[in-house]
Amino acid sequence: MKWRSMCWIWCVELSNCNGWTMSLNFRTFVIANPKAGAGAVEEEWGLMERLLRARLPEIDYAFTEGPGHATLLAREALRAGWQQIVAVGGDGTLNEVVNGFFDKPDIDDLYTIDDDGWMTRKRDGAPEPINPEAVLGVLPLGTGGDFRRTVGLMGGHSETIEHLSGQHVREIDIGEVGFVDDSGEIATRYFVNIASAGFSGAVDRIANKSWKGLGAKPSFLWATARAFARYKNIDVELRLDDTVEIEGKMNNVVVANGEFFGGGMWIAPGAELDDGQFQVVLMGDLKRREIASLVFDIYQGRHLQNKKIFRRRASRVAARSINGGVAMLDIDGEAPGKLPALWTNHHCCLRLKL
Repeated sequence: MKWRSMCWIWCVELSNCNGWTMSLNFRTFVIANPKAGAGAVEEEWGLMERLLRARLPEIDYAFTEGPGHATLLAREALRAGWQQIVAVGGDGTLNEVVNGFFDKPDIDDLYTIDDDGWMTRKRDGAPEPINPEAVLGVLPLGTGGDFRRTVGLMGGHSETIEHLSGQHVREIDIGEVGFVDDSGEIATRYFVNIASAGFSGAVDRIANKSWKGLGAKPSFLWATARAFARYKNIDVELRLDDTVEIEGKMNNVVVANGEFFGGGMWIAPGAELDDGQFQVVLMGDLKRREIASLVFDIYQGRHLQNKKIFRRRASRVAARSINGGVAMLDIDGEAPGKLPALWTNHHCCLRLKL
């Protein structure tokens, strides 16, 4: 875990000159996905609820009932005055809760596709938080668990809940991506970890329709193998911060706020959650045998040594597919649409309890 950035700790260790620290506990609303972790949340909820009530002064909770419900629950809870919202589940549940921290964007007011097929913003501006002082908590128990790796929450329930009752709050960046959804309409979503396009989107489509009871790595490896059998690299054009243009056949375009995706793949070593920029990993025209040999290198972060893989840094990334190709998106483990897309980094606008 990295401690270098000045916006890491919000100095919520409320200390006097004698060095004592005041406990910082928030009124906490817990949003739990009972199906996460192949049903593990539902099975273990009794234990988790007891641990939460033992460590936090005031809590309430609700279970999600389907896609998008966590976002609605988070918005309702914040408007009702809850100060800390805790996401219990996988990266998809976390993504939905993060989106609930902000008012729903007016898509028609924000995005358009120009005559050349690029997704563009009509105006700049930060997301509008429902409560700027609210804090996000994470109790990860899902298939992928990639965000937890970046922030170092790799312990069990008891250790993670200790973090929720602790004193440290970290301000982190969030990404916003405008894209084309499955119905052909412009859509937008916030993300805290990684939003990519290409092979990873194809893997997500398969993984999210498959049984995940074997755990993260086997589930994603199986989905990767199935996607590998029929995926073809696509021709893509990219613009980084409106100053750098890149064109070529790509296997994957990874726009990373965090370091891990795909059930533990260390795709973006060194990516920072609070530096105001994405790490952009471009996986070029890799052949099937090259992809097969790279899979385990990616888990170790060694793939960047490949001459067909390179990375850049940017706070804004635009991408479009050309020559008839279709590139599916992966946004924090979900697959909601395709290119063209525009990624925007919003610097230190979400408070994360650690």
